[in-house]
Amino acid sequence: MRLLIDEYLSPRLARWACEQGIPAEAAVHVGLAGAKDEEVFAHALARDQIVVTVNVGDFIRLAATMEVHPGVIALREAGLSAEQQWLRVQSALQLIQHGNYTDLINRVLEIQYEAVHVWHEIPAS
Repeated sequence: MRLLIDEYLSPRLARWACEQGIPAEAAVHVGLAGAKDEEVFAHALARDQIVVTVNVGDFIRLAATMEVHPGVIALREAGLSAEQQWLRVQSALQLIQHGNYTDLINRVLEIQYEAVHVWHEIPAS
């Protein structure tokens, strides 16, 4: 599992993920600051990275256009501090690692609140 942290989230999330042994990049650190969502998604696809974003609607729409994609973790709360964002992302990662899922291929994991997670199969199987 590898992550691409969208520019609307703290780039510190990438560092914290790497410290937990999960390879991650921040979009702003790999030349994607100000990039269109399509460019960000293409970058993630080419590197088999799960996109972590608060830009839920756009990335769900992009995922729906793909036959296969590595997945999206979508935070539904805006205005969170970096630490709050990390708590949400950590809970998603723990759910993925310790649940019945080995990856997020063709899945979107929505984090609606601190401990509310909603799975979507996108595109629908």
